[in-house]
Amino acid sequence: MIRRGLSEATRRVDRWLDQVFFAAWEVSVLAIPTLWLLLFATPRAAVSLSGLTALAVSAVAVGTFRGGYVGTGSWPRPGHLPTLPIRSAYYSLVVGGTALLGAFAQTELGAFWPGIVVPAVVGVSALALVPVVLVGTERVARLTI
Repeated sequence: MIRRGLSEATRRVDRWLDQVFFAAWEVSVLAIPTLWLLLFATPRAAVSLSGLTALAVSAVAVGTFRGGYVGTGSWPRPGHLPTLPIRSAYYSLVVGGTALLGAFAQTELGAFWPGIVVPAVVGVSALALVPVVLVGTERVARLTI
């Protein structure tokens, strides 16, 4: 009985890690233009800390939400082509926006921790809205003039 429970827990963690791994690829690739622009943002140390936090938290959040571990709605598959432009723009806005917001908070407060907390909280909150944004965009796309 204990062995069965352990293997089920191991499978669940393994599935979650798989979701997070592929989410990391998806977020990183789709946000490349924004990541390139962040290379030129200043102050470099604050942007680097917040940008890395935003990227890592985004991967964990997308993998967790897409895997259904936290219910936020129906997420598209990683290779779903119709939503690719929207996901690319949204991930770019989340990663870039939270990186800059975190860097601003870090320099204004004079401590490193806002550079981690701000991108983490704002990024997870924004990514939880992806299903709502996709449904809203689909409704707007169906409207005819």
